[in-house]
Amino acid sequence: MFCPVCRNVELSKREIEPNLWASACENCRGRWLTSIDYNNWLKSRENLAVIPSKKIKMSIPEFELARLCPECRRILVKYKVGQNIPFLIDRCGNCAGIWLDKGEWETLKRRNLHEDLHEIFTDYWQEEVKKGETRAHLTKMYEEKFGKDDYAKIVKFKEWMENHDKEDEILAYIRDPNPLQF
Repeated sequence: MFCPVCRNVELSKREIEPNLWASACENCRGRWLTSIDYNNWLKSRENLAVIPSKKIKMSIPEFELARLCPECRRILVKYKVGQNIPFLIDRCGNCAGIWLDKGEWETLKRRNLHEDLHEIFTDYWQEEVKKGETRAHLTKMYEEKFGKDDYAKIVKFKEWMENHDKEDEILAYIRDPNPLQF
């Protein structure tokens, strides 16, 4: 098997966690996890559901420069991790193997996402990532519009209003240009 990034460097087996083996590239430090190896590792930990290693339904969230699966030579699909993690993870839609670039496994492990790796590829996870990105974009837009401090006050006021039993009366008072005149 050859590295999907370096293309002409052969991958060699390395244990990246106890009982978790990956094929590693000595040049770019990327790692290839087969779905079988990852599922066996999850089973050995006895605390997570195992994903099927056969073809699974998946969406294609983004394309970048295409990489080929080192096992079956199909195009790897990129998935966003979310949770303020800036990189994308490559996955084969045919054999469900995963390519991790240098440092990605360690980052996932530090963020306690290494045991949820199989969930990152689900439609639900990808939809939540999109929602999070939209929330972050809207927050930034409102902070620019109102200023950070004022926006924080608006958010607190809105939360207070939504839980107040006289919300309608308070809004009427606020909207009235001169509420103290008859």
